[in-house]
Amino acid sequence: MPRCPVLLALLLVPACGGSSGGGATPPAAAPARLTAADLDLGPATTSADLVVGLATTTEPAPVLLQFAVELPSALSVAPTDRLQAAVPLATLDGDFKDGRFVVLCGDGQNANASALQVGPLLRLRLVTATPRQPGTYTILLRDLRAATNDGGASAATTEPTSVQVTIR
Repeated sequence: MPRCPVLLALLLVPACGGSSGGGATPPAAAPARLTAADLDLGPATTSADLVVGLATTTEPAPVLLQFAVELPSALSVAPTDRLQAAVPLATLDGDFKDGRFVVLCGDGQNANASALQVGPLLRLRLVTATPRQPGTYTILLRDLRAATNDGGASAATTEPTSVQVTIR
């Protein structure tokens, strides 16, 4: 049974988190941030997996993340086997919204969900456009939102993660 508070928190809380006022809470030293290695697609390569991971996390640690993937016209998300978990994830889903591929990952189902750990989370399968467009392009991972086990917001960076892709 989905945990509505966590899912609603991702939809309603601004990407930078927020405060409901009240007592002074010091800002997190290192908000949640995504990471992904640059890709190099050789002449015979038509697909590649973009490994997306959690570079930093904060307290309270997130159990669920949502982010958007902006792709250049030279790449697209594979039509099948788009997402694969790199670690056990109770929730892993993705679909297109407003020209971006939006990913939801973590655990939005269990009341005692474990916090996401720093390291690889998932693989997003990308394919080159037809006709092939050699060059260097940028993928942006943006609009990161993070939710805690109780459905509250966890601090997340507002800066997009930039990934360079070279198509030869």
